Amino acid sequence: MVTPALILNPEGGFANPDWSAIGLVLAIVGSFLLANSILFRHPRQLVSERLGIKREGLRTIREYIFHRVQVNLGFGFLLGGFGLQLYGHAFPLPADADPHFPIVWIGLVVVVAVILLSVSWWWSLFAFRRYMRDHFRTHPVDFERDLKLAREVGELFGLTSLQDDTVQAYIVRLRREIGGTAPTPADGDDEPLDSDELEEGLV
Repeated sequence: MVTPALILNPEGGFANPDWSAIGLVLAIVGSFLLANSILFRHPRQLVSERLGIKREGLRTIREYIFHRVQVNLGFGFLLGGFGLQLYGHAFPLPADADPHFPIVWIGLVVVVAVILLSVSWWWSLFAFRRYMRDHFRTHPVDFERDLKLAREVGELFGLTSLQDDTVQAYIVRLRREIGGTAPTPADGDDEPLDSDELEEGLV
């Protein structure tokens, strides 16, 4: 068990660390992150998507962003681990030094990895929303005619339907949230939708 006395003890804790062992732990964590980020999709999902049978939701884009961050973190831990192993090989501990299992350093590496993964998960949400806002500013979408997309985008931006909310009010709040504008109606496509159709789209 790791105790404050062990950490403060000059013969243990942070004293005389085995850099090669710590580097090996970093390499293991980096390899795990790389393996976890490489998720191959099943061929049946690809066939369904290409044939228009099933469309992947927008939430998968955030997962893709998070996996890219995982790749960067994995390579960072892996290179750091190799570097520490080389350092431990070039500058070994003195012959009279008593090597200790670097359990404190291993725990520190695990804690740092968990914190970085948590920060990366939330950063992927902010990055995803920024990309969505940029897209909708340059490519306005007629949410009135695609209410399923409006509901999906609203959920990703944390927009909830109020008790006395109408479809038009919801779409106005959605456009205000994403900073988008209504598209210019094309010729022959300016007929407004029926209010009943709008209500059914958000149900």
